[in-house]
Amino acid sequence: MRSCFLAITILLMGAAGLQAATVVEGVDRIRLENGLTVLLKEVPSSAVSSVQVWVNAGSANETEAEAGITHFIEHMIFKGTPRRQTGEIARTIEAAGGSINAYTSLDRTVYFAEIPASETDTAVDVLLDAVQFSLFDEEEIAREKEVVLEEYRRMEDIPDRRLGREMMALCFEKHPYGRPVIGTMDTIRAFDHEAIIRYMDKWYTAENMVMVAIGKFDRKEILRRVQDLTRDFPERPGSGKAARPAEPPQEKARTLMMQEKVGQAYLEMAWHIPPLLDRDIPALDLLGAILGDGKISRLHSRLRIDERLVNSVSAGAYALKDPGLFFVSSTLSPEHLGQVLTIIGEETALLGTEPVNPSELERAVNQVEADFLFGMESVSGQARTLGFFEMLGGGYQRVETYLADLRAVGPADVQRVARRYLRPQNLSMGILLPSETTFQIGPDEIAALFEPVSSRAAGGEEREAAPQPVSMRVFPNGMRVIVKENHELPVFSAVGVFLGGLRLEPADKAGLSRFMALMLTRGTENRTMKDIASTLDGWAGQLEGFSGRNSFGLSGRFLSKEIYPAMLLFSECLLKPSFPEAEIEKVREDLLAAIRSKEDRPTALLFDLLEATLYRQHPYGRPETGTAESIAGIRRSDLTEWFGRMTFPANFVLAVVGDVHSEDLFSFLESLFSSFTSSSPSGVPEVSGEAPLAEPRLAHLERAGAQTHLAVGYLGVSIKDPAHASMALVDGILSGMGGRLFRELRDKQSLAYSVTAFRRPGLETGLFAVYLACDPAKAGTGRDMIFKELARLRDEGVSEEELGASKRYLLGQMAIDRQTNGSQAMQMSLDELYGLGYDHQARFIEAIGKVTSADVLGAVRSVFKPEGYVVVSVGPGAGGS
Repeated sequence: MRSCFLAITILLMGAAGLQAATVVEGVDRIRLENGLTVLLKEVPSSAVSSVQVWVNAGSANETEAEAGITHFIEHMIFKGTPRRQTGEIARTIEAAGGSINAYTSLDRTVYFAEIPASETDTAVDVLLDAVQFSLFDEEEIAREKEVVLEEYRRMEDIPDRRLGREMMALCFEKHPYGRPVIGTMDTIRAFDHEAIIRYMDKWYTAENMVMVAIGKFDRKEILRRVQDLTRDFPERPGSGKAARPAEPPQEKARTLMMQEKVGQAYLEMAWHIPPLLDRDIPALDLLGAILGDGKISRLHSRLRIDERLVNSVSAGAYALKDPGLFFVSSTLSPEHLGQVLTIIGEETALLGTEPVNPSELERAVNQVEADFLFGMESVSGQARTLGFFEMLGGGYQRVETYLADLRAVGPADVQRVARRYLRPQNLSMGILLPSETTFQIGPDEIAALFEPVSSRAAGGEEREAAPQPVSMRVFPNGMRVIVKENHELPVFSAVGVFLGGLRLEPADKAGLSRFMALMLTRGTENRTMKDIASTLDGWAGQLEGFSGRNSFGLSGRFLSKEIYPAMLLFSECLLKPSFPEAEIEKVREDLLAAIRSKEDRPTALLFDLLEATLYRQHPYGRPETGTAESIAGIRRSDLTEWFGRMTFPANFVLAVVGDVHSEDLFSFLESLFSSFTSSSPSGVPEVSGEAPLAEPRLAHLERAGAQTHLAVGYLGVSIKDPAHASMALVDGILSGMGGRLFRELRDKQSLAYSVTAFRRPGLETGLFAVYLACDPAKAGTGRDMIFKELARLRDEGVSEEELGASKRYLLGQMAIDRQTNGSQAMQMSLDELYGLGYDHQARFIEAIGKVTSADVLGAVRSVFKPEGYVVVSVGPGAGGS
């Protein structure tokens, strides 16, 4: 009997063929009274017939104690029934000129016979007898255990099987897919008659089986025979659904290193993918074909043909009933391992960076179709396909639809699934090396290898230009519009921004921009606040105004089917707010309540104090919320005047990201905003930078409490400063549970529970600070330790290890932050508004990668000036003095 252990099944869901309709044509599906499903198809031209019995139970149905019992039963099924003695089952089939076998996988067990067409009845009889009435004799169980144990030992002698077993355990920490199909030596030895019967009672029920027969026979006669043979199907209680614990999402790369006496290196990579019936599977199948199926696949071309670095390489989707894996496998000489990993990293990252060439995609579709057609040349291949789709693929009829799904996959779909699933944090990698080889790689190194790469051709050859996923147009009125298509979900987000915010509002009207932004959805010339809210609820959408230090605007998210009415409402709220007096007073109450609530939050008081102390001239020194006095003094005329001054097309950027079509949307938006032609009477106010600090500044706010909250701050860099990337990395080196501050002040000195660095880069200037909350008696020591660590950083710089770790952390956090349509729309619109360009993020990522330790040292020395700092504190005692 054959055990399927991490075998990559090319059959079935790997393709659905050009002639899928002919496969299902003429199929009869019958559900017997006892629950057994029967699929029958006559093929008059065939000289043979294939009969298969599929059991909807694999090793993933087992409990821990049962590990391997599904496979063991597969062996025992052919060991005798009341009608046939041990060995007679196989002899009966072979005597009729046929063959019989079986296999066990993670999700199913299949018994099959291929036999001359005239003996179809014999195959039906033997298989149905075995799956219903096997005896499971204790002596036979004892003997078969030794057979299975030998199979286990044989597996131990096959390097890729050993690596495969450990890889599944690495990938699936909770789900039973992580257990080997064959079980363990201990569980195999523990199986007895009782355990087998319990398992049979749970899963070997008529309702849990499908019988398929394809070949030259009379279907009515075969159906009648099946009904007769299963009339007394054993009454087994069944178990319902298998208790399969879900595998938690993988959040960081995993590695497995094995060293044994082998002659070459074995490499396995696996990324988690969705279950078999997910809509992404066809695109993943094609991704596998493009990456590693066939001689013209990307990995084969580079690693085998061009550079001769591997002995073998393959890739593909291992789709399962529950979430499965996308794999890349290779055998190679150990000395090439580093180079091979780099190339695989480049190619997998590139697939998520740019759409594949349409001609390359077409080749992949043709390859998958051809694999299917060759597999369908035999009746056993057809039976296998029908059985699979009926049991696991959503019904045998889906054989017809899969090709259409495959053909519907476009270049952007392949790029989408590559980007979504082939992420470094979703990767598990196993390497089996010869004993004498030395090679080490950890999760962080993996993440670096598989970081997205710039859009370029593998191997240095240019590819045809791919469509840009993001595009921007400047409309005739001067407004800028950015659109990015993302068809993963039927939703989209829109963000419209103007320069404004705290930085530009009048000094005596602090909080004016926030006040105005909150009024944008409180009524328009055509709709009341209730009208707007009711419409949004009906669409399951969201729309709200926002304001920050440098800008204000409107953001919304909606279902894609509402794209045009939603953008009509968006434009109306953005351009035609009515500022009703009743709503103004409601918003005023909310803003005053938020200001009062800061009294209960010492950190909010501390940060206001920090910025007021650091910035003497720059408007960043004022609180974004405004003050109770400034908010109380704002009138409707102030709101309308400020709105009229700041909302003009040249000062506006609109970004839309999601399930939209760029060309159609650009045309619609240009028409929608065609009447937006006003200009500001006085333009955007000018803002000067902050003068350097000539001496330390200290401030303390006395407040009762158990802790003193303290901050040491410096004037930082602006978002346009060349040192911006370096200081972002300094933040990572100092912050977090692995950063210097946490390690030195908390772990070693136990000075504080909370200690971290943070930064707020601005348009002309910025802020870099360290925050500490501690017992008031420790505040002075904590402050001194902060200065000590900053001085050490200023004097010694950073190690390459620290710098590399900070780069990985920063890039990872940026990727996390960019996950939603809304966050991407906000980032692109603000970057464009601030003069960086909507595509600034890609350049910033590149800049981060190029930062050296010397760059960090220079940036640190320019910011952490010995005399140019502020110390502020809130709480009991003058912690900042």
